[in-house]
Amino acid sequence: MLALTEDQVTKYMTKKSRSGVIYKITNLVNGHFYIGSSQNFIKRYYTHINHIRTGKSSCTVLIRAVTKYGEDNFKLEIIEECGNQDLLTREQYYLDTLLPEYNVAKVAGSNLGIKRTKEVKLQKSIIQQNNWKDSEYRKKHLEKLSKNWKSGVNHKMAKLTEVEVVSIKKQLALGLKPKQVADFLNLSYHAIKDIHRGRTWKNITI
Repeated sequence: MLALTEDQVTKYMTKKSRSGVIYKITNLVNGHFYIGSSQNFIKRYYTHINHIRTGKSSCTVLIRAVTKYGEDNFKLEIIEECGNQDLLTREQYYLDTLLPEYNVAKVAGSNLGIKRTKEVKLQKSIIQQNNWKDSEYRKKHLEKLSKNWKSGVNHKMAKLTEVEVVSIKKQLALGLKPKQVADFLNLSYHAIKDIHRGRTWKNITI
């Protein structure tokens, strides 16, 4: 299952590890996989989950595969820990030797192989700027973001699973402040604060 283990949460969330990690996301149905690296494993994990559930255009091959086969058919594992200065070198080693099917970029730390034209990016930017000028669009957009955090795991835009909320609540129970948890995971401070105060995810208790 594409979820953090208790050991991973304990090791990488309660304190920031100084070492980087090389991780592997494997499709348990066909054996295809993705190789990645990060200096902040927990933050990278939540970024992957967010992009998968919101359909953002990063790691597109991996996202399509998870959408097709389901999160339960994927396994997340750390295959190596190393110093941050060696992170890209070690990631490149695995890219060259294991030849992962889901990596579009074949060079560690780059976007080589990912096709994004300046025209497309400029067009998206202009469209978003024009949309944001519309007060009705802004209102609906903010309501959608709010609903994302108040409707639980079944909402199609949900960023967190129940297991992840349990982990967050455990860290808060240990004495970490909502701001600390939010900054570490790159999540909304208000979302973490709402969880902490019982405004959202009331059904999850620890």
